[in-house]
Amino acid sequence: MARLTLVSIAAISTLAVAPHAVAQNADAEKLFGDGDALMKQGKYSEACDAFEASNRIEARAGTLIRLGECREANHQLASAWSAYKDALVRVKDPKKKDIATKKVADIEPRLSYLTVTVAPDARTDGLAITRNGTALDPALWNRAAPVDGGTYRIAGSAPGHEEWSTTVEVANERDKVDVEVPRFKELRKLVLPAPQETPHDPGDEPAPKSPGMFTTKRKIAVGVAGLGVAAAAAGALLGIQAKSLEDDAYALCPDPAAPCADAESAQSKLDSAQQKALTANIAYGVAGAAIVGAAVLWFTGGPSAESPEVMGARVGGSAGPGVAKLDLTWSF
Repeated sequence: MARLTLVSIAAISTLAVAPHAVAQNADAEKLFGDGDALMKQGKYSEACDAFEASNRIEARAGTLIRLGECREANHQLASAWSAYKDALVRVKDPKKKDIATKKVADIEPRLSYLTVTVAPDARTDGLAITRNGTALDPALWNRAAPVDGGTYRIAGSAPGHEEWSTTVEVANERDKVDVEVPRFKELRKLVLPAPQETPHDPGDEPAPKSPGMFTTKRKIAVGVAGLGVAAAAAGALLGIQAKSLEDDAYALCPDPAAPCADAESAQSKLDSAQQKALTANIAYGVAGAAIVGAAVLWFTGGPSAESPEVMGARVGGSAGPGVAKLDLTWSF
């Protein structure tokens, strides 16, 4: 009975451990296989991309060792060395551990190093350094960092300073390159000179313009004269119409003392003629007053007599049965 219990416990322990012994992720396995095939074809760059993608999906010591071998074949010693070092962190298989350890020891003496030196007097607030477009952490300044062989562009910038950059070549093996970052030049601030006041010269002021012949009074005079001409024309027209009506009335009844069949019509024409004649007289009066007023304004409104207080003139009149009235108003 005790033996059966021990067997049962062992079976349960096996079941408990079994879930950890799972197969590699299918996508990672596929990429790993692609990397192996590309390695055999000598397509190291594509093979390294496949191994790296596989490792991102599922990190494994074996994948990291193959990635290191691929990068080593592609002459990327620093990247290969880094992959082998990562494999040592994860490896459990003694054989794989031995391979990774020997690879690290073999490659380390062959590494090339790049140092970005930033002297204390070259440091300024906001200083940023990049290596091939990637920010270089200040902790790596003044430190020899293992790098793959190739071309490197070191650039720097700081607020208020001119940007700086340089390009260096690093050999694949056993090279040491030091790039010294200079003190950046400060940007010159554009300072505009203060505007200078020009001394005031009274002689530079333009002479006051002459008011000319047509002053305000004379402009009013022209308007009033125009009104007088219009009134005279209206008076003349009304006078002609009145005379015509009077002639028509006498044609109907030549003798006002004698009875006439058209006496009523003739009287109507006479009344109308009288009204028009009265209105014509008013128009003549307005015309006369306007012309007199215009003359006064013209002769008293020369340039030397110009007064800003002149406001204008108003001429008018009214008429009724047997009454005529003329109004002439000046405002100053």
